Amino acid sequence: MKNILKIVVLGVIAFGILVYATADKPAETKTQVSDTSSLTLSNLPKEFEIVGKDGKVSKEDLFQAGSKALIIVGNHDSLSVVRELPKYYDVQIPYVMVANISSAPWFVKKMFIPGKLEELVEGRDTPMIYDFDGDMIKALGVTDNEKTTYIAYLVNENGSISNVFKGSVKEGALDGTMSEEEMKTNLASLLDYIK
Repeated sequence: MKNILKIVVLGVIAFGILVYATADKPAETKTQVSDTSSLTLSNLPKEFEIVGKDGKVSKEDLFQAGSKALIIVGNHDSLSVVRELPKYYDVQIPYVMVANISSAPWFVKKMFIPGKLEELVEGRDTPMIYDFDGDMIKALGVTDNEKTTYIAYLVNENGSISNVFKGSVKEGALDGTMSEEEMKTNLASLLDYIK
C-alpha cells in the first residue's frame, strides 16, 4: 500500500513539473492602448475558432460587408449575462461574443475552458470566438481581463469599429448570483449605445 501511495504522489509531482516546464509564457498585453479610433475590420484576424464548431470560420462569414454588427468581449461571468441579450431585447443587429481567455494557463485553456464555453452557447445562435492566442483582443486593444467586465464594440457599415460600452456584472454571475431582472437591467444600458 505504501508503494502505491508513493507512486501516486510521485506521479502527481512529475505531472506538475511537466506542466510547469512545458507551459507557454502568457502573452503580454500592452498597458497603453494605441489609438482605437482607427480600428477597422481589416485589423481583425482573417479567421476564428468558434466554440462548438469544427474548423475555423472566416472573418467574412462572421461580419457581413456593409452591415452593422456588435462584438462583445468578456470572460465567463460577463458572457453568461451577455448571452441573454436576445432573450430580453429585440436586437436588430447580429452580435458576436469573444471569450477573453488568452491569459489563462495553456492546460486550463485546453482542459477546462472549452467545456464551460460550450455550455454557454448551447442552444443559442450567437457565435462565440474562442480567442485562444488572444489575437482578437490584441486587434481590439483590450487590456481588461476582469471576469466580471465586458466591452462592446460596434462594427459600422463602412467597416470601422468603435468602442461603445464597458459594462460589468456581479461576481459569480455564471453561477446564478444575478436575478433575471438584474440581468435585464444590466443589458439595457448596453442597448442605449447600439441603436
